[in-house]
Amino acid sequence: MKFTKAFLRDRRLWIISIAVFVLLILVFDKNNLIEVWRLKQKNKALEEQRDYYLQKIAEDSTILENLKDDRYLEQYAREHYLMKRKDETIYLLR
Repeated sequence: MKFTKAFLRDRRLWIISIAVFVLLILVFDKNNLIEVWRLKQKNKALEEQRDYYLQKIAEDSTILENLKDDRYLEQYAREHYLMKRKDETIYLLR
């Protein structure tokens, strides 16, 4: 099969057209590859942050549930707020 000049010219035109189209899509489009990569990185960071806060919520819920017990409430107040009874003296050891 012999290729004519017209066929080769048309083939080059198609290759150039497709290359330009792919370049427009990959680089100059609103949702280009760089933007997609940035959005994926941001999404990953937000998911890690969400997991961190879900873990903190679980920890705080446990502490809140334990604070309903008077003995734990007294222990928590002594440890975190340095509260004491009237007849006690507290010595801080660091």
